Amino acid sequence: MTTKKVKKKKRKENKSYTYYQIKEGKLIRRLKKCPRCTSFMAIHKGENARYTCGKCAYTEYQTTSEIK
Repeated sequence: MTTKKVKKKKRKENKSYTYYQIKEGKLIRRLKKCPRCTSFMAIHKGENARYTCGKCAYTEYQTTSEIK
C-alpha cells in the first residue's frame, strides 16, 4: 500500500488586533458597543451605512453627514 499525503488546512488568521488600538499605553476599542447587550457592533458601508449587532440584531442607521 502507498501512503497518501494529507494536505494541512490553513487556519484563518485571528483578526482581533483590528478591534483595538493602543494610545498612550491604554487599549481603546475601535468599534461601537451595542446599547442593548454590550457586544461589538459590525460596520456596514455602502448605500445603507449602518452599525449592526450580530447578537441581538440591534441596528443603527447613519445619516449622510455621518458617513466618512
